[in-house]
Amino acid sequence: MSDLEVLYENLVKEKNLDYDESQHNALKVLNNLKTHILKSFSTKKIRTLFGKLIFLKHFQQKSFFHNGIYLYGGVGTGKTMIMNLFFQNLNITEKQRVHFHEFMHDFHQKTKKIRTKKNKDPIKTICSEIAKDIKVLCFDEFQIVDITDAMIVGRLFDELIKKKVTIITTSNFKPRELYGEGLNRELFIPFIELIENKLKILEVDNKVDYRKKKLIIESRFFLKNKKNELTRFDELWEKLYEHNDSIFVINYQSRELKLNKFSNGICRISFKELCENPLSTADYLNLCNYVKVLFLENIPEISKSQNDLARRFINLIDIIYEGKVQLICLSYMKIDDIYNGTKLKKEFKRTISRLNEMQTNDWIN
Repeated sequence: MSDLEVLYENLVKEKNLDYDESQHNALKVLNNLKTHILKSFSTKKIRTLFGKLIFLKHFQQKSFFHNGIYLYGGVGTGKTMIMNLFFQNLNITEKQRVHFHEFMHDFHQKTKKIRTKKNKDPIKTICSEIAKDIKVLCFDEFQIVDITDAMIVGRLFDELIKKKVTIITTSNFKPRELYGEGLNRELFIPFIELIENKLKILEVDNKVDYRKKKLIIESRFFLKNKKNELTRFDELWEKLYEHNDSIFVINYQSRELKLNKFSNGICRISFKELCENPLSTADYLNLCNYVKVLFLENIPEISKSQNDLARRFINLIDIIYEGKVQLICLSYMKIDDIYNGTKLKKEFKRTISRLNEMQTNDWIN
């Protein structure tokens, strides 16, 4: 049994997880890739031709015949967990793990700077810079949501692969489902073909959403002034959240929404950050592109003089309800007592109804 398989089985026992054959099978392939990467690094350190021949003869197993791995499957099926297991146990320094959205935002910023210097090919320049220091690049939550990314991602991947950068990515979509209803999608098809030809495509999906499974047996609306409920809210967060020190930034037009606690589609954020700032419907819709489980904390009592806050909260709940985002709340007030005004009383009845519905196991399923 390979070292990643052993680590996986230990993780299943330690965290009381369900054994998943599709996860296990994907880890076998990831372990083959890991062996291939370490072998290629070791070969580079051997200076003489004779030494290299002896080393390669020692490794008679087949080489890994792809330039990386594309892991896809439904929400909450453990794709990120197994990619993290691979990344954390790949003993090289020339590696990077990054959320794809974050990577593309940084890429666009670099492109702007390079273009001001009248460089003719910013994509080539940036990929060369990446390849100097990074030999293994892990993208989490790969998806294409706008035409700008759709039109450049093919060249970006092609250049990275040409420069011998190994790419591992997780996605909720099969390659053929990417950018499904996008503008000028026919121009995107060559990228899909590149993915299918250059990366090993692996499905991680036994049709179980493990995040939902954990939520089914839990309460999902907690009162902050009750110590035991505050503790349970924090414990549920720790149970689901994979710790990530970096800040995740969602950009929309000229605005930024910073998520200080975000990983693998799970986010913890305050009512103040989402409802006291001048965020629009578009901002909330954009949030739902990335967040699948939302821990919303410190929901206050909304008074009759705070109708702007009430409207934003109504809007937020409507959008996450329609987007099927799983919601866990920490509130100062019971659901029925959050809004004490009269002007939006009728609209808020729908919010109360939806908040109550979103606490049920039927909603989770």
